[in-house]
Amino acid sequence: MVKIECNFCNGKCIKNGFQINGSQRYKCTICRKGQQKEYYYNACKTSTNKNIIIFTKEGLGIRSTARILKISTTTLLKRIVTIAKNIHQPIISKGKTYEKNLSRYP
Repeated sequence: MVKIECNFCNGKCIKNGFQINGSQRYKCTICRKGQQKEYYYNACKTSTNKNIIIFTKEGLGIRSTARILKISTTTLLKRIVTIAKNIHQPIISKGKTYEKNLSRYP
């Protein structure tokens, strides 16, 4: 028996039917959120947002990023907007001197 942990709260998941494509569906016993062990569509995979950020920093365009990740350009644009909304502006106090660290960028 395969143990599935919740992606959201690390709780125990139990079987909860099947998707239309035939993959097993799981439901968390604590937070009651549904998930799958393995996703069929590339847009649903957990590494997609990380790859979008990496490709955007590298300067790839929308269509080339969508082609590489094998997702729709519309889906990619929606993800970029969602990622951008989650960026918080740092707190900058007046009268202080700040230094930009360029060691992270080759």
